[in-house]
Amino acid sequence: MSYQKAKDSIQKAHELKHDNTRFYREFQDKVRTEINAIAGDSDLSADGRYNRTTAAKKKHGTDLMKQAHVRRLQYLAHLKDAKTHAEAEIYAKIKKPDATTLERFEASLRKVKTELLLSMNAKTAAAKLTEFITQVSDPYCASILHEQFADLAGPIIAQTPPSENAKTRHELAQTFEGLASKFESADVRSARDTLESINEMETSKFFIDLVSDAARDTLGREYGDYVNDTDSYFASHEDERPAAPKPATQSNYTNSTKLTPEEEAIWTEVFRKQAEAKAAKEKAEADAAAAAE
Repeated sequence: MSYQKAKDSIQKAHELKHDNTRFYREFQDKVRTEINAIAGDSDLSADGRYNRTTAAKKKHGTDLMKQAHVRRLQYLAHLKDAKTHAEAEIYAKIKKPDATTLERFEASLRKVKTELLLSMNAKTAAAKLTEFITQVSDPYCASILHEQFADLAGPIIAQTPPSENAKTRHELAQTFEGLASKFESADVRSARDTLESINEMETSKFFIDLVSDAARDTLGREYGDYVNDTDSYFASHEDERPAAPKPATQSNYTNSTKLTPEEEAIWTEVFRKQAEAKAAKEKAEADAAAAAE
């Protein structure tokens, strides 16, 4: 059950991140409508239009930072929840076998530990350990073996000639990893994989580069640079920092205006072309400046 909850939280995080293109597309439409209206206002002087445009960009830039910050906090909250449930699955207590089975296992374990300590040959000791492990079928007993594996492997490594040390360590490592399959369920193994995915998601860019490029072009470099690092932005604009969001639900960020795959592809292409146009403009200005020199 814990693993299913982890999957659900991961899904919510993916949906929120995937929704970023729709979110920014609608945000940019609103900004450009206002800026275009200012540009077309014949009642304003050139300076007036410039000042109004600058003020509008600052207002919307601040708004973008706040919304991006809140969305990422919600995203991280989903990942934290997923991690909590994944770890609960991984570290859930394994049911103990009956007292007789456990006593027999512990007696056998003590015996094999003694035999390994007294063994004079590393290969013989390793074979004895492998034989003992193959006889263990109870998940709880296998988990004890997994926890105490260092005590079992130590005498074997100590008896191994230096020339074979690396090979022996590798074989023992494989045996150690193989033990997990004896007591870990499919859900536990999946939960371990989920933890790796969560770590990658936590450090990945929340907004794609095309969105940050579009924000630079529409609002200015500062906002494009910080859309994926709002913590740094608010470290120097503490008075603008938004309140922590309430726990997010799917309805917080999905609605009837969610982009279809086709629409998302169109807007991704729009953002790409904007970035290319900006790069071409900057290159042309740089070439003109170089020619003037």
